[in-house]
Formats: sequence, structure tokens, C-alpha cells
Amino acid sequence: MPERLARTDAATQVSEIIGSGPYRFVPGERVAGARTVYARFDGYVPREGAPSFTAGGKVANLDRVEWVVMPDAATASAALQAGEVDWWEQAVTDLLPTLRRNRNIEISTLETSGWVGFLRFNHTQPPFNNPAIRRAILGAINQPDFMQAIVGNNPDLWRDKVGVFTPGTPLANDEGMGALTSPRDLDRVRRELATAGYAGQRMVLLVPSDLPFLRAMSEVGGDLFRRIGINLDYQALDWGTVLSRRTSREPVERGGWSAFFTFGGGQDFASPAGHLGLRGNGTNGWIGWPDSPELENLRNAWFDAPDLAAQQAIARRIQAQAMQDVPMIPLGQYFLATAHRRNVSGIVQGAPLFWNVRKS
Repeated sequence: MPERLARTDAATQVSEIIGSGPYRFVPGERVAGARTVYARFDGYVPREGAPSFTAGGKVANLDRVEWVVMPDAATASAALQAGEVDWWEQAVTDLLPTLRRNRNIEISTLETSGWVGFLRFNHTQPPFNNPAIRRAILGAINQPDFMQAIVGNNPDLWRDKVGVFTPGTPLANDEGMGALTSPRDLDRVRRELATAGYAGQRMVLLVPSDLPFLRAMSEVGGDLFRRIGINLDYQALDWGTVLSRRTSREPVERGGWSAFFTFGGGQDFASPAGHLGLRGNGTNGWIGWPDSPELENLRNAWFDAPDLAAQQAIARRIQAQAMQDVPMIPLGQYFLATAHRRNVSGIVQGAPLFWNVRKS
């Protein structure tokens, strides 16, 4: 990104598209919420070597790629089986048996670092501007409930006992995990909410009804909030509306919100560098806007750490602080299937990348 764009205020939308990769974005063919188009960039010269995620040679074998948005899982499954689309990025678990019976379709796991589900609070508005209330919620969360709602009972597809860093990565640790792994006691949670000062304030939960995985987490969470005595306003909306609404810092009486469920890539949660959920820089930060000077200080210290051992020690302190400030609550790690037509080959593991992909 050119420096002049990198210095643009985060609240300003940048309309200029700069790229230097094997494919170029075609702005004139974008249909918001429906289709994005990429075309081969003939000016790109790939390096030598086999591709490995974002490293190695990036050869564009396709003239054109269309990324089509199909919110309805049944529609996406039918389109893949009919050959109307070639690749379904995140195949819904319930429909995998049908897809496996189709000899023209291959199913695999694309993103080996998985996804981490989490609950995000609005730290600027009641009731979750109160850290004691956020800490009380920690005691109610049962990670397996959320993971099984997304990918079912197969233990190979999900992990619980997940902290703020992705399991299997160097910074993952068990510091402060008792807040999430100790026996769940909803009666105790209700008492802690009362002690913290919760007095029945309305909680607006933004629920994207057209995204199956987020809807599943929201349904589990909504039921849990009701059982611990939260005055829940469960607002089922389309994803575009959720994206627009969650930028508001207004009170719930004026269109604001209190919490939402979402997920991040395992790679994003592997370190403090790209972990938006762990930032504590207030209104300058990501949606939810937690203000935690100590989290920010620890993040800076992590960048200055001289070696991995020092980084790991700081990561333990970051997790301990996160269990106190509760900028977000991790709900577990899960792995999603990707499904594509068998005439599509060369898919690189790690993310939906288009280089090296061929279609016969």
C-alpha cells in the first residue's frame, strides 16, 4: 500500500485499488453483496518455486474468477452440484453427506489453522461497559455448545479450551483459562451479574440470519443470555445490515447494539500483531472499542521482545489481562470443509487463493 494511502484516516473509505499480484480486481463488474470479479494481470511475473500459501510461485492459470455471494446454503449446494459454480468456499456441515454422494465433487479442509469463534461486546454502552458484567459472562460460556452448533459432534472438526491465541501456535497458553474451563454454574453467574450491578438493561444482540455459522452461534448464545437473566433483544438481520449497525456507538434506544457473535481466521489470532480482538485502543480500535491501556502496553512489549521465549511470556500476561478486561470471549476453534468440482485442481491450502488453481 502506498504511504499516502496508509496514512489515510481509518474512517475514510479508500476507493483507489492498488495491486501487484497475479490477479487484478475489476471494479466495474462488482455488484455489492452479489459478485466480485478478478481478472488475470498479465503484467505480473511469478517467482520460481512451488506455491505455499502466500509464499512461492503464484501462477495465474485462469483468465477470470467470479466470487459469487450465495447466502442460502441450499442454493449454494445445488449450484455446485449442477456445475453452475465450481467451488464452494465454506460448505455447511449439514449438507456434506449429500455432496459426498456426488462423484463430481471433492471435499477437503482448506484452512488448516481453522477459525476461532468469539463473542464481541460494545464496550461503550451499558450493560457491557461494565467489566465486572463481562467477567460474569465468562463463567456462563461453554465452548463445546457453540462449536457443536457450527460443525456437529465430530471431535475432529472442533476444539474447546481455547484461549485468546490459536491452538497449536507458539503463543497459545493456559494462563487464566479457569475462567472458561472450570465447571459451569449458571446460578453463580446470575449472582455475579447482580453483584456487578446488572439491573435488567436491554441487551441488543445483532444476529446475521443469512450466515449459517454466525446464526448458529447466535442461537446458542441467545438462549444462554436468556437463561442467566439478561434482558435480551435478539435482532435477526441480514449481514449487510449487521455490518452497518455495528459501526454505531449510539445507545440501544437510538439504534445501537450490545454484542454480536463472529469468527476470525486462526492465522489472525496467532499473535498480537494482527489480533484485532485483543486491541485496547478505545475508539481508535476495531468495532466494540475496548479501552485497555495495559493490553496496549503488553502488545507493544511483545513487539519489542528479543526472542520467542520472551514473546511467549508476554503472551501469557496478555491472556491473563484479557480474562480481566474481557475485550472478547473466545468460543472455540473449528474447521470447515471446502467443496469443489473435481475438474478444479491446484488449490493451495491456507485460504481461498486463486493462484495455481486450474480448471479442466
